[in-house]
Amino acid sequence: MNDNKEKLNTFLVKIFNDILRLEEASLSKDELGNLSISEIHVIEAVYDSCQDNTNTMTEIANKLMVTSSTLTTSVKTLENKGYLVRTKLPSDKRRVNVTLTPLGEKAYKSHRQFHNDLVNNVTGTLSDEEISTLALALSTLHRYFISIK
Repeated sequence: MNDNKEKLNTFLVKIFNDILRLEEASLSKDELGNLSISEIHVIEAVYDSCQDNTNTMTEIANKLMVTSSTLTTSVKTLENKGYLVRTKLPSDKRRVNVTLTPLGEKAYKSHRQFHNDLVNNVTGTLSDEEISTLALALSTLHRYFISIK
């Protein structure tokens, strides 16, 4: 691997770990400190799914790239903690919708603020051209991740 590729590799590993640590720290500071990173990401996926009416268990599992049984375990835990509610559809009892409770919405908004602060701090010193270049590079990286799932 050449020098720039080695630097990029090191950077990607460090940035991933740094973001996870920052997310964990933001959760522990919050009064919603009983959530794990994976649980807050489930809450985020449920919120996003509710926005476009794709909030069935199957659709959310697909968005998160997890199995239905993995999602069921997470949703059951979050339901017990008071963040989510599962509802069977009257027209088809096999399909289950998941929605946020008011506590779940509060958790989502708190985590969303973390992301907003992160983006604002990262882009605060960059020019529009640098932001555009960074967005393009990260989009390329994301496409790669999606292609290998």
